[in-house]
Amino acid sequence: MKIFVDTAPFIYLMENNPGFAEKIKKAITEAIVKGHTLVTSVVTYMEFGVKPERENRQEVIQKFDELLSRLNIRMLEVDKEAGQMAFQMRAKYQFLKGMDALQIGLSIKENCSVFLTNDKNLKKIAEINVKTMDDL
Repeated sequence: MKIFVDTAPFIYLMENNPGFAEKIKKAITEAIVKGHTLVTSVVTYMEFGVKPERENRQEVIQKFDELLSRLNIRMLEVDKEAGQMAFQMRAKYQFLKGMDALQIGLSIKENCSVFLTNDKNLKKIAEINVKTMDDL
């Protein structure tokens, strides 16, 4: 099984969020033990890096890079096919914002089974199994 990890779970993990960090650690560990593939995207990388960059906390970005490498999480890049899937999703689901549509589009294009996020609104999307922290 292939699992797409959205930005929020990584933020919770890296900031050791008291409500969610342990859930994310457990979910990632279980996925690895079961031999599942974890993927994310350059959109996640961009979104994750904003706050640490703004606060001049380069060590947080470095630790994130190390985590992605250590866990062998593949970084998907946006291409024309993902862009097409994103505009199709936005046309169908008018509540979708651009970056979320790209994330969903990439996960569908990549044939992911699960989209792990904490955006409960995304559970309305029928094309992929969206799981939030409440589901873990």
